[in-house]
Amino acid sequence: MPISIIFPPIISLLILILGFFVFFSNPKIIVNRLFLFLSLCGFLWHLTNFLVDLFGNNLKLALLFSRLTVLGPILLAPTMFLFSLNFPLKETISFSKKFLMLFFSLVFFFFSFTKWNVEKVWVEEGKVYFRPGIFYYFLFFYLGIYFSLAFYNFLKSWRKLTGNEKLQVEYLLFGFLFATISGLTTNLILPLFGYNQLLNIGPSVSLIIFLGFTAFAIVKKQLFGIRIVLTSLLVVLISIFLLVYSLMALPNWKEFARQFTFFLIFVYLGYLLIKSVVMEIKRREELERIDRVKSEFISIVSHQLRTPLTAIKGYISMILEGTYGNIPEKMEKPLVHVYKSNERLIKLVNDILNLSKLETGKIEFEPKPTSLKELITEVVEELRINAEKKGLFLKFEQSEEQLPELIVDREKLRQVILNVVDNAIKYTQRGGVTIKLKRINDRAKIEISDTGEGMTKEEIDNLFQMFSRGSIGTQLHTEGAGLGLYIAKRFVEMHQGKIWAESPGKGKGTTFVIHLPIKS
Repeated sequence: MPISIIFPPIISLLILILGFFVFFSNPKIIVNRLFLFLSLCGFLWHLTNFLVDLFGNNLKLALLFSRLTVLGPILLAPTMFLFSLNFPLKETISFSKKFLMLFFSLVFFFFSFTKWNVEKVWVEEGKVYFRPGIFYYFLFFYLGIYFSLAFYNFLKSWRKLTGNEKLQVEYLLFGFLFATISGLTTNLILPLFGYNQLLNIGPSVSLIIFLGFTAFAIVKKQLFGIRIVLTSLLVVLISIFLLVYSLMALPNWKEFARQFTFFLIFVYLGYLLIKSVVMEIKRREELERIDRVKSEFISIVSHQLRTPLTAIKGYISMILEGTYGNIPEKMEKPLVHVYKSNERLIKLVNDILNLSKLETGKIEFEPKPTSLKELITEVVEELRINAEKKGLFLKFEQSEEQLPELIVDREKLRQVILNVVDNAIKYTQRGGVTIKLKRINDRAKIEISDTGEGMTKEEIDNLFQMFSRGSIGTQLHTEGAGLGLYIAKRFVEMHQGKIWAESPGKGKGTTFVIHLPIKS
């Protein structure tokens, strides 16, 4: 079978696949349903044009299909208008307008079967030509009104929108203009001068361009990801190959039936494959949405909790300092416990708030020149009293080589070092903690070593995970939530650095190592 006969059905198949692709992405959305109907109208228009040529040797059938070629545009025009009212902004349409749309569509539908549409057809040199009736030209007036109104609605939406939705409408408008110009040129202007050779090419080019750009505009907002695009493309390409292969078997109808059955089976299995990929991606998007809502909820709750906790801390501090008068001796110790518990709650809330910001990408990064020596000295002075209360030493050793100031977020890096040193003090019962600062080529190296209980390899592997704590940490310090080191790791990575832990084993202490790039 010649390719000139095979090509039009392939185009028709592509139009249908495009329509069902968008429809099955989310059948509940009215825009997707309208797009499917647009595709069906386009399919009908293209198919009837193809049938005119296919049955050119039978003038009665050629005349019938010539008249039926207008059915697709008659249905497509009001559908396009409805589509423009729903994409991307949804607008209502009155009952009177719906009635007028239905009335004129029925009138044009009735006249399409008469000689007022196409008077006669004839064949010259294997090509089918037709003489249009007066109705044929009124049809373009009918189409022009609907398409003009649709274009006006798209343009009105474009002016109102911004960002991604504005870009969606721009894609659609480009396809709309291209399709309109192509359709008018090949199906109206050229036939007026007796040139009918492009009547079949016009619908093909117009439909594929318009539907392609419109489909992209729709799915751009419902972005499915590259997996579904590639899966759909593979299914379409194989389907086209199988269809062509079956059509080439004609006129051997037995072989055609066998090949075409195999084609239909593959199309069904391909549909199931695409549907499963769509469902998987939708489930993933829903989980991501739930995760975002959870993170936002945690952020709001953390903000609301931090304010009263800070107020409690302030008032208890003033009570202990005697601002409100002397307090009984037996109340001092319980108040100290309340103060410490409140401090732990504040730290936990801050950790949760930082975690929420990290997970939602709302954490702010404020780099500025910082001296690591001064920063570590500040942390050591702040935590020295905690070490002395436990009878531990806390010392800071630095190499003779002077390190330049690093461009870092001072507060975040301070929180990292403070967290690691504070943990080392909490989980060390004898000996102490040593901090070393040195330069290793183009990196600053911070070592925080303790003489504590040490860790196993399994504990080290899980150390920087969310809500993870070592067995010794759980035994010696039960209040922690296991967020501090996870947040510390994320903060270090924000500086393009690395953090890890080393331990010879149980009872042999632990060393935390932080590498930070030195940028000139």
